[in-house]
Amino acid sequence: MAANHTTLEREREPSLYAGLLGPAWMGLPPLVRRLHREGHASGRFTIRRGPGVLSALIGWLCRFPPDGQDVPTRLVVRREGAGQCWERTFGTHALATAQRAREDGRLVEQLGPVECVFQLYAEDQGLIYEQVGAWLRLGPWSVPLPRLFTPRIEAEAVEVTGGMRVRVHIGAALVGGLLTYEGVVTPVEEAP
Repeated sequence: MAANHTTLEREREPSLYAGLLGPAWMGLPPLVRRLHREGHASGRFTIRRGPGVLSALIGWLCRFPPDGQDVPTRLVVRREGAGQCWERTFGTHALATAQRAREDGRLVEQLGPVECVFQLYAEDQGLIYEQVGAWLRLGPWSVPLPRLFTPRIEAEAVEVTGGMRVRVHIGAALVGGLLTYEGVVTPVEEAP
């Protein structure tokens, strides 16, 4: 009963994504909304790293997970001030990012010193992330990355039978594909 009470309270709290999407938030499938709030999820993913030495070097610097098929995956989303921390664990490899809202209503996701900015769209059965910029964060300053060095990210989260299908592709002009991960996650009930 305590877990359900906590879940109900969480549903009533404003969330980062509800604020960014406005009325479109309620048009998303309930499972997609649930998995974009604080909580836990698990699933299995396929991970593909880009080919070549430069891609491998960038992947190592960014702490990307290694290639794998049917990799056990865990997602923990927790509140961090007005934003969220997304902790993904692919097998034993952790990849965490911080997300927050910009003043213009767009999502900022930060991995290390790189911040990518997304316009979010609620479409059909899920959420589409359209990247609109990237910056290098140097303390309190942000410097726009030149197009040649800007990571390009395509992402979507769509409700499917049995969960939410996630697909993320990260590339760059200099090297092409850097990382693609995709799979299905389902919510994990928290213990009372």
